[in-house]
Amino acid sequence: MRLQSIELSVDLFVKPQLVWDTWMDSHKHSLLAQAPALIDPRVGGAYSLWGGSVVGEFVYLDRPKVIAQTWRTEDFTPDMDDTRLELTFEERVRGCSIRVVHAHIPSPMVGMFRQAWSQFYFPRMTTIGQLV
Repeated sequence: MRLQSIELSVDLFVKPQLVWDTWMDSHKHSLLAQAPALIDPRVGGAYSLWGGSVVGEFVYLDRPKVIAQTWRTEDFTPDMDDTRLELTFEERVRGCSIRVVHAHIPSPMVGMFRQAWSQFYFPRMTTIGQLV
């Protein structure tokens, strides 16, 4: 099966530390996603989003600059490898820029992943300042 990557970015009017901390906290991530999130915020720590429909583990953390993790949805078959997600945070004068690189996505799922980022996560990230 052919694998692809997507790269997207969004600018937010909050500090990168706030976004990083929201992503890495079970309660705050649950508020962001409006669905249950269980997060063990350490390298090697597991996470589960949306009641287990997305799972993975953190492979590299550098607060508040980088979060790298594996990512697997319930749509993956057992023979499919996990995808790799890397979020990088760059502080700006009025907030931060977040770059998302989601790699090793099975070709048939690229559209679904791109849509999830651009129509779900990014719009909700603009509300992070109101969540905490």
